[in-house]
Parts: sequence; C-alpha cells; structure tokens
Amino acid sequence: MRIALPLLALLAFTLPAVAAEDPKLVAEGNRLATINCTKCHNIEATGESPLADSPPFREIAKNYDREELIDGFMDGLAVRHPLMPDWDVTQPQAEALTAFVMSLGTGQKSEETQAARGFDLLRSNCARCHAIDASSTSPNGKAPPFRNVVKKYDPDALQEALAEGIVTGHNNMPEFAFEPDDVTAIIAYLDTLKMP
Repeated sequence: MRIALPLLALLAFTLPAVAAEDPKLVAEGNRLATINCTKCHNIEATGESPLADSPPFREIAKNYDREELIDGFMDGLAVRHPLMPDWDVTQPQAEALTAFVMSLGTGQKSEETQAARGFDLLRSNCARCHAIDASSTSPNGKAPPFRNVVKKYDPDALQEALAEGIVTGHNNMPEFAFEPDDVTAIIAYLDTLKMP
C-alpha cells in the first residue's frame, strides 16, 4: 500500500466526513488494524511500536486530519520502509481505519517542533540499526546508540557530516546526505539526547 499523505489535502474536499464517534466503525477499524498493522505499529493509546521506525497510530492521529487519512488509505501509503506491504483498501475499510486512528487522538494537526521533525528523520533513516532514543538498545549491535554518539561528538560538530554525507568504515552503513533544513532538525533532536 502506498499512501502519499502530503498530497492528501488536495483531494480532501471530495471525501465524505467520517463519524469518529460511531463505535461500530471504530471497532471495525480496530479489527482491521489488529489484523494488518500490529506486526510493526502500536495501535494502542500508549506504548511504542514493535518496529522502531513505524509510528504508533496515535501519532498518525495527531498529524493528519480525517479526510487526509481516508484519501491516504484509499490511494496507498507512501512510505520509505521496505517492510510496509502494498494492500488494497476499500472505501468502507478506509473509513473504518480512519475512524479508529482518529479515536486515538484529537485529529488536529500538531505543531511539529524541529526536534520532533529530527526524530522522525532519524526514525525513517537510522532506526533500523541505531537506537535513536535515550534508553533503547540498537537493533544492530555494531551501530552505536545516538545517545552515545552525542557524548563523543557535539551535535553541532556533526552538522557538516550530515549535510555532506556520513561515511564510515562499516560496509553496511549507507551514505546519507541531508538537506540543510533536515540537518537543523536532526541537530535539534540530538541536542535533546545530551540532556540528563
């Protein structure tokens, strides 16, 4: 399934509103999410996802409105994660999934801070190997947790490497080069890992 969420607002006016308070619709969305999504995503109101770079559904609820999600589920999720399956969703299934997702949050888009955006960038690009938070273990034992990286290197000192491409002696480490705005966001997040 490939959903281009940033483009969803263009078609939002053509989609019917979903009654998030309809308990049958929410229950059906929960059932569909439980069957299809829980291998990677947390679909509860609390807790983290089993797969580090798969956002919990409650985070999705904070960042997209109802119409964007319906359209997104119908068109396919645009994600960069290779484990995200392609799957066809009918209009009723999209409405049910959306009602369930919206039941987990307010449905109002939250203001994204630079640090939150940096976290999302690291989760998308680095969390398959590195622990990107303050306490978890890296999925790849040879990949240092980012909380240790910021103890060794000041985040501001990493700015040039992030912009020009990080190259390591490790063969499995892909070369990354981020746009200037992305570098600023990543540095803002890495600064949070220095706090006690």
